[in-house]
Formats: sequence, structure tokens, C-alpha cells
Amino acid sequence: MFQNFPPDKITLSDAQFAVRRGLVRKYILGFDLDRLMHTFRKNAGLETQAVPLGGWEEETCGLRGHFVGHFLSSCSKFAHADKDEQMKGVADEIVRILALCAQDNGYLSAFGEDTLDILESEEDRNVWAPYYTLHKILQGLIDAYRCVGNNDALKLAVNLALYIRGRFQKLSFWKIDGILRCTKVNPVNEFGGIGDAFYSLYEISKNPEILALAQLFDRDYFLDKMAAGMDLLENLHANTHLPMVIAAMHRFNLTGEGKYKTASLHFHDFLEGRTFVNGNSSSKATACIKGRVSEKSEHWGPCDDLHDTLTGGESESCCAHNTEKILQQLFEWSGDIRYLDEMECLKYNSVLNSASQASGLSQYHQPMGRGVRKKFSRPYDDFWCCTGSGIEAMSEVQKNIWFWDKDIILMNMFISSTVVWDDLGVVIAQETDFPDNPVSRLKIGVRQPTTFTLMLKASAINTVRVNGFVTELQEKDGFFALNRIFHDGDEIDIDIHAELAYVPLKGSQTLEAVLYGKVLLAAMENDNAVDGIMSHEMIRGSHAELEFISTDVQKRRIRYIPLFRVEDETYSVYMDRMGSSNSIPSPGAAKNGREAYAIASDES
Repeated sequence: MFQNFPPDKITLSDAQFAVRRGLVRKYILGFDLDRLMHTFRKNAGLETQAVPLGGWEEETCGLRGHFVGHFLSSCSKFAHADKDEQMKGVADEIVRILALCAQDNGYLSAFGEDTLDILESEEDRNVWAPYYTLHKILQGLIDAYRCVGNNDALKLAVNLALYIRGRFQKLSFWKIDGILRCTKVNPVNEFGGIGDAFYSLYEISKNPEILALAQLFDRDYFLDKMAAGMDLLENLHANTHLPMVIAAMHRFNLTGEGKYKTASLHFHDFLEGRTFVNGNSSSKATACIKGRVSEKSEHWGPCDDLHDTLTGGESESCCAHNTEKILQQLFEWSGDIRYLDEMECLKYNSVLNSASQASGLSQYHQPMGRGVRKKFSRPYDDFWCCTGSGIEAMSEVQKNIWFWDKDIILMNMFISSTVVWDDLGVVIAQETDFPDNPVSRLKIGVRQPTTFTLMLKASAINTVRVNGFVTELQEKDGFFALNRIFHDGDEIDIDIHAELAYVPLKGSQTLEAVLYGKVLLAAMENDNAVDGIMSHEMIRGSHAELEFISTDVQKRRIRYIPLFRVEDETYSVYMDRMGSSNSIPSPGAAKNGREAYAIASDES
């Protein structure tokens, strides 16, 4: 069974993933921790003179504190992967402050316990997703323990879990069902991945009460029907249910209960029919409510019909990060190459694309219509859900490039990186500037001649040369396998197979997007709106960076570049072969709990 390499065994050296990861590292190290922890101190009755953060972390916002959890997870992961003592110091300081803010009963948050009282009284009204926020705090504490060995973080996490367990023990079956049933559009009782976090905490603590608590969040209305093969995704809130699948996968790995694996496999198949060309999902609901978020974003519609989903609010970045986790687990279970291909597409076109190449900070939505623009969060003023998941994703963006199983190493993506394989004493350095240039070189470092197998995705390979000589490889299950005795200094040169492909929007007769290999291209608007894809005649541009040139139906020159390179410009992804379609504005992002599911006029 294939596994990811530990994050501290992979070092990125490319000009895209590594750079954006570095920007997030800089952002974290420069962040004012007094401002970050202000609402926790205030809720605990401690002295604080810090200037409050804005957006979804402002003092009255229902989700205040969620970003702190993501921040703690992110700096803990940076500290572990990079052996970064400065980052460890940041994580330890956050835990120290959280310990001061924790109540004697184990409760720890930036909002009062009365928020949970309201949720229990009214189930899904007048609060904004308190267990979603508690999940982020809990996960941050778990990551601080796992990644930097902070024992106080583990104590705080266990105490918080037992506090939550105590609250649920006092509730009736139907009250719990009401609190945790997230079937309405625009749900405000979303609970995030708290079940998955409890499973992680159980693995550490072995406390059966925490296992029982985790299982409480595996909701039958969703997982039982999914295990039975029922596609019930239509009108569900996407990033409420993606984490539920992650928790179900975790449960199967712990307990071997087959229905949770079956549910996850069926879920993937149903999700495919709602996935855009960038590998991600979410947009409007079918049963949307006018003027609310379900009219534009965050939900799933019918299977295989995305014809009216280019609202500007499609492809929520949080969904991409959670989808990658699901695909990773599906591949590790099965070794099926299709999950690797889906991961690669998602990685370039939604995970990388979510982050600004200027700041590293994230988009909320990733519009893919005609005449659209990206909007990234600001350092101290927004703190959308995707701001938090974005900095966390960049802290571990090196995952899913390399996998291993016994004496096999598998390279999934052409991203410059070095992997250290301790078990065999092997170091492999990949040098490539794909997609700008379709070649890759692997340099092998071994202490002594070592036999192992290098696996490559056959569809991505034209030729392979070992120390300058072309090597004939046999394809099996979509892979090329190079098995030999490797010597120190061996070099493997790969000519990458990447060609243009035109991918229709599911359910549309005219809209399509353009891929180069697995890299999604965007048509740059310049001074004139692009007016349709006219022909499939595209030629490679003269610049060193990847670009293609075509013309639109008005015979105007159109330049295509990778979507992940677009920053401030106007662009188009899905375009009408027959000519123009209306431009699509980006929706607003709610500033507070009251507005969470109404479409604001702006995001400032």
C-alpha cells in the first residue's frame, strides 16, 4: 500500500509551489501574535490592548478564533517539515497563551459557552458554526503536539474534547440529530472536520470516550445513504460534507468498518460528476435561496450538469484542500492511477491556483467563467475560511508528489523537489521547470548500489533515458516501472508527454476549457474581452514561460497562460465556442455571522 513520504523528507525547489510556501512562512513569522490572540484573551477576561483583527476574526464575528487554529496547525507543520526552531517558538507561544485562556472545565474558544447554549436551544439558527471553529482550535492543538511535541497542547485538546463530550451526553438523540443534521442550504450548523480531529486525538490518547465522541459526528443521514449507493449530494453544502468523508475514511482505517470505506468510494464517484476542469467542485445549489450564498456558491447541484454554475462563486478553495485529502487516501487504499491524475490536476489548478504569487494568501472562490478576476485575502482584514485552510495547505504543499511502498518509489508530479528515502538510503532530486519546458531530470544519490523500482505515470512520459541511453519500459496498470540497481550519480532524463486538450463543461453544449497536460490554461483579456474560442488551432508562444496563441471569433490575438500564474489580470477559462457569453462578477464574502449566507456587495 503506497504512502506519502513524511513532510520533512521532501524539499521543494521550484518557482511556484516553493515560492508561495515561502511567502506564507514569511507571513506567519511576521504576524502580530497579540492581535492574533486578542479575542481569546478577551473571552477569558484577560488584559489585552491589541488592535482587533478584521473580517471573520473581528470581535463580534461568529467564527472568531478559527484562523488561530489554522495558524497553529500551519506553523507547527512548517516547524516539523523544515526543522525550524523559530516556527516552533511561534507554535509554543500560541499554546502558552491558549493555556492561559482555557477554562477549568476544559472549554477553550474565542467566543463564550453561551454560543453553544444557543445552538442546543435552536439547533441551526442565530449562531455561526461554533463546532466548525472548535474543530480548527482542536486540530491546531493536535498538530502542535504531533509536529513540535508540545505536551501542553495535547492536554488542552483532550480537555476540550471531554468538555464537548460532556455537553453531548446531556442531549437527547433528536436534539443531537438536529444540531448535526446539515441538510438545509446555507447551513449555519456546519461542524467541519471535528470528527476527523477526534479520531486523531483518540489515536494519541487511546481514550474510548473520545472514540465514541468521534463516532457521534459520523451522521447516518449522509454516510449510510452513501454506502448504499445513493447519490444525495444535490443541494448539500460542499465543505460541510467533504470533511465528513475524511472522517469516515479515518474511521475505516481505525476500525475496519467496511461501510465507511464503501461510502467514501461512492462519494468520490458522485463528486466526479460535479467537478470542474480544475479538479475542484462547489457552486450554486439547485434549490437555492435568492440573495443567499446558495444562489452563487459553496453547494453541489445535479450530477453531470454544471451548465449554469459559472457564477463567479464556483470552486471554493477549502473544497480543493479537502478533496486532495480524499484523493490521497483513495490512492493509498487502492494504488489506482486515476486518483493520482485527479490529484495532479487539482494540485496545479486549484491548490496552487488558490494562493497568490505575490502574498501566498488565498482566494475564497476560484472563478472560471468569462471576464473574471481573482480576489485574494488581505493580511489583517479578511480571514475567510479559505484564508485559514490556505495557509495550512501551503505549509504542507509538498505532499502527494512522491509516494513509496516497500522497495518502490512513485513520482506523481513534475515539480522540482528532493525526496529522502531513509529506509533504502536513497536521495532523489528532481530538476524540472515544467510546464514551461516538458523535460525532467532525476539525480540519484545512494550510499551504495541499491536495487529499487521507480514508478512513473505512463501517460505523462514520451521517453526515458538512463545515463543518456533510451530505456524501453513496459506499461502495466497505467505505470512504467524502472527496476534496476541504481548507483550514486545515476541520472534519469524524462521527456514529458503533454498536449492540448479541450474539455467541455459538464452539461453544456458550447462551453469548454483548455488543458495542457494537467495544467489548466486561462485566456488573458488584455484590453478586449475574449469572444469565444474559435478554433482549436493554437501555437506555442515565443516566451520562455508557457503560453499559447490563438484567435477568437473576431480574429483577435488571444494569449493563453497557466491559470495559476494569473494574479491581478482579467481572464477567461470556460469559453463559448460559438462566441460571446456574459461576463460573470465575483460574489462578495460575508463579514460576520449574520451575513455569512447573504451575498455581500463587496469583500472589503
